[in-house]
Amino acid sequence: MINSVRPYALTLSAGALAALLFAVPFAFGIGAAAPLTLTGIPLMAAGLGIGVIAAAGAGLTGLVVITGIVLALALGPEPSILFALLFAAPIVFAVHMLGRSRTSSLGYIEWQPPLTVMAWLLAAAIVGMIIFGLMVIKGDTDLVVLTRTFLEPAFTGIFPEFGLFRIRSMASTMAPVFPGAVMAIWMLLLAVSTAGAIALLHNRGALGRPTPHMEDLRTPLWVPVAFIVALLVAWGGDGNYAYLGQNAAIAIFVPMFLVGVGTFHAIARCTPITIVILAVFYGFLIVFPPLSVPVALIGVADQILGLRRRTGLVRSGQEV
Repeated sequence: MINSVRPYALTLSAGALAALLFAVPFAFGIGAAAPLTLTGIPLMAAGLGIGVIAAAGAGLTGLVVITGIVLALALGPEPSILFALLFAAPIVFAVHMLGRSRTSSLGYIEWQPPLTVMAWLLAAAIVGMIIFGLMVIKGDTDLVVLTRTFLEPAFTGIFPEFGLFRIRSMASTMAPVFPGAVMAIWMLLLAVSTAGAIALLHNRGALGRPTPHMEDLRTPLWVPVAFIVALLVAWGGDGNYAYLGQNAAIAIFVPMFLVGVGTFHAIARCTPITIVILAVFYGFLIVFPPLSVPVALIGVADQILGLRRRTGLVRSGQEV
């Protein structure tokens, strides 16, 4: 009886915990945003540890809890919508894909790489942005102005403690890069959720798939190609087209950066001083954040030219 109840209790607890983590900045201000970055870990852990239905159940539980918190704090519907769009729905899809495997022609069991799953989620978001943008362009509307018009009431609903001047200043600053920045942050949050959940389940012996390694990170070929195309559109396009290009490039930058980091991990693993090399690498990234740009470009080169494959740094039979 206890074992039959345990999955349901874990599912409900994961959803409630995710909602509480997500609600912290809305209850205590933007300065308390750190717990929000952990929101997806309970949802992803429930899904990978129990199943897709558990991920959906935890997401629905979290949505109910966050809606109750929103009503108690007299906030607008934005937090509930954000929770559903950024975490609940995408994580159900991610759990479904991460649980899939196949047998290769060489007899290896291959699993979906987490970064590939994230790339498909990102592709859906970018396609949605482009379709909406093209519809707006036909109406001869400036996308930056439209974005600013949307952001002002949205920020007011999310951060009612901010004054009108601060809201308008934030909206004007964010408008040119808002869709891309949101998608980039979303990708990072999903990466944290996936890595955190996998590490948690692996330590407890409850992970039903092989543990991915940093040096195995890679994306489908269309991702670096789309990144290059987005950069060209941003550089050579005018007005609204440049806006779409630069925001798509900002969003795709994240998976390309992660692939670049994976390439450095693969190189470091081939040396006797792996920890030292990785410590220096991450130290430079922290001290000089612009170094993330060449790291992302290395990721692009690795995916297009197959650098790790050509140099024998990619292991076989791990993931597809």
